[in-house]
Amino acid sequence: MGVVPMSDATERMLRQLRLGLALVICAPVVVATIWMSGLVSVAADSDLVALAVAVLSGATVLALGIGLVLLIAAARTANAQALLGAVLSALGLFPLCCALLLPLALPSLGGPGHEIATFGVPALLVLLVVGALLALIGFTRALSNVQLPARREHGPTTSAQRARAGVTAFLCLLVLLAFGTYETLVLSPEQMAPDYTLAEIYAMLTPADRGYGIAMALIWLVFWVLAALLFFTLCLLRGRLAPPLNVLLTPRRVLIYALLLGSVIQFFQGWSGLSLGMSISDTVPPMVGGRSWQGQLLTVAGAAMFVAGVLVALAPGRARPLAPTTSAAPASRSA
Repeated sequence: MGVVPMSDATERMLRQLRLGLALVICAPVVVATIWMSGLVSVAADSDLVALAVAVLSGATVLALGIGLVLLIAAARTANAQALLGAVLSALGLFPLCCALLLPLALPSLGGPGHEIATFGVPALLVLLVVGALLALIGFTRALSNVQLPARREHGPTTSAQRARAGVTAFLCLLVLLAFGTYETLVLSPEQMAPDYTLAEIYAMLTPADRGYGIAMALIWLVFWVLAALLFFTLCLLRGRLAPPLNVLLTPRRVLIYALLLGSVIQFFQGWSGLSLGMSISDTVPPMVGGRSWQGQLLTVAGAAMFVAGVLVALAPGRARPLAPTTSAAPASRSA
């Protein structure tokens, strides 16, 4: 079967699919961030933070619902298999996220949401995985013979534009890495033991705990500095590699890659300070765990970078014209 031009209905389906996917991918990340960043515990002592968590939770539920509706609408245009998969995915994902978020948005609901999430997780995950696979197969079948439009940039990317975008992204990543290291080694220890100076805190630790805790933070720093340097190098390369790199690393794509890389860097930043934090909480009075408010803000910023990267990558922009369809006729004749 030959390649067929994309109809208005298919273009509308693609736009619904892209925006729906962006919202559905971002919602679980926001859910995990709310619970992992410490915002829930802070909300118990601050009415302002509690209000912010409630608003964010409600907005996330709304965004997830809109995303699932868009996916189901796109699946209706595709085929029955995609529609079944989208519905099953919605039945698995929406109740799970609501069970985790609604008690935060509406505290009067109390604990039932947590109980549903605890005992219903296996069944909900099965629905989600099976539905996602069916939807993937259905959408692939629907689009297998459709000529898709290529995203049009404002113009061909030059090596100089690629280099400028890479320099900006690399500097921003370096700032994130530097502040993340400072938060792990300085701000969080001072938060956990406010009655002691930083030197006194480290002096109370055993040499093994102190050395291992600092080493974990430095390993995180060195690894991700090397990853950022590799990304930066690709943005600077010239010569024979310049033409394909100019296509791969347009300024828009550099922004997307930098946002996603920054979100991954920030995710592992919290884990890099786990050993040091546990040693301090077990050794230094008042022997409590915790993290600085700057660290909690960094966690939220990491999730925000991921959401921004996904939205920039997937959210549909203006309608794009198709490439010339001269290749469609030979394809149909060969078929």
